[in-house]
Amino acid sequence: MPKFYEIFGIKTSEINAELLLGMKSATCPFTGSLCDGGGNRHQTKITLSPDHELRIYFEDNLKSIVPAVCSIDYGVDQWVVCPRRLMGFKNDTQTLPPLNYFLQDHEKKALIQAGLIAGIEYGVWPEIYLQYQIDDTQIDYHFDFIIAPILKNVSLKDLVNSYSASAAELYELEQSAKAGKQLKGTINDRIINAAPDLTAPIIIEVMTASTSGSNTASGTNISSAFKSLLLGLDYQGPGINKRQVWGRMATQLFAKSALAESWGGKTFWLVQDQLLRNIELTTKFSTSKAQEADNETINFISMKYQKMSSGHQAEIEVDKVAILKSGISFSGNNNCSDILLPKIIPPKLWLLKCMLRRNVSALVEL
Repeated sequence: MPKFYEIFGIKTSEINAELLLGMKSATCPFTGSLCDGGGNRHQTKITLSPDHELRIYFEDNLKSIVPAVCSIDYGVDQWVVCPRRLMGFKNDTQTLPPLNYFLQDHEKKALIQAGLIAGIEYGVWPEIYLQYQIDDTQIDYHFDFIIAPILKNVSLKDLVNSYSASAAELYELEQSAKAGKQLKGTINDRIINAAPDLTAPIIIEVMTASTSGSNTASGTNISSAFKSLLLGLDYQGPGINKRQVWGRMATQLFAKSALAESWGGKTFWLVQDQLLRNIELTTKFSTSKAQEADNETINFISMKYQKMSSGHQAEIEVDKVAILKSGISFSGNNNCSDILLPKIIPPKLWLLKCMLRRNVSALVEL
C-alpha cells in the first residue's frame, strides 16, 4: 500500500510533535521558499479556512498550502515525486542571492558532474521559456535550469556588442532586462545586474516520477492522504506512474540536447535511479551498453537515496553519470529520426533575451 516517504524533507516515520512545529511555515528545506509541490501540483492545494482540520498545523498568515510530498514508499522502493527534492535553487528575492544559498551536498556533486569548474561563479536561471519563429516554423521549449558563468553589473552596450546585435536587438534586450528587473543606471549608461556568459551554457532538466491511482472518493488522492497523515490517521497514498514520466522525457531528450550543443553547451537529465532503471527494464536502452561519446550525446545524472541514511532526513547522493552517444546526427539524418530534432536553432542572442526576463535564482561557486 503506497505511503508518503517524506514530507517537507522529513521521513514520515520520524515525524513527532517537535518536527510538526518546524513545518508550520510550510517552507521547503531544499529551496528556502514556500513549498509549491514542485510547481505542478496546483490542483492539490488545500485552502486553510478557519475551521479546517489542518488550520492549527500552519501559521495564521498562510491561507492555503500545497501538500509537501517529496517522495512515496511504493512497494520496497522510495520514489521521488517532487523535482525540488533532487534540485531546488528556487529563490524569490529580486536581488542577487547569497553565494551557495541553500546549496545541498548532492546538488553540489551533481553540478560537478555536469561540468561546473571550481573557482568560477555561476548563475542559475530557472524556468526559462524559449519561443522562436521564422516564417511558419516555430519552436517552443521550457528549460528547468540554465547555468552559466555570471556577469555582474555588466554594461548593456558591452553585452550587446559582444553579440554584434543590431539597434532593434539592443532595444529588445533592454526590454527583457526591464521585465526581469535586472536593469539599472541612466538611459546612456544602462547596467544589467546579472547576465549569463553563454559561451558554454549548461541546461539541467529534472525528471521525477508522477503519481497514479489518485481517487478523491476513496481518499487516496494527495490532498486527502496528506491530511490523514498529519492527523495521525491511517491512509493510502497514490501510486507511481513510471511510463508517463519517461515517455514525456523521451520526446524532449534529443531536441533539448541538440539545442544545448548548438549553443556550445550540454543538457543533463537529472533523474532518480529508480526511474532510469525502469527505462532500462522496459526498453532496449542500457546505460552499460550504450557507447560513450564527446558530442551528439544524451547525458544522464542519476541520483539515489543513501542506504544508511539516519535521523529524520534521508540523504540523496549521485548514483551514476552517463554521457552517451545519441545514435543520431543532431544536424539531421534525412530519415524518420529527424522528427526528434528542432526544426530551427535560435541564436544565442535570443536565448540571452529569454534569460534576462528571469531573475537569477542562485549563485554557485564550487
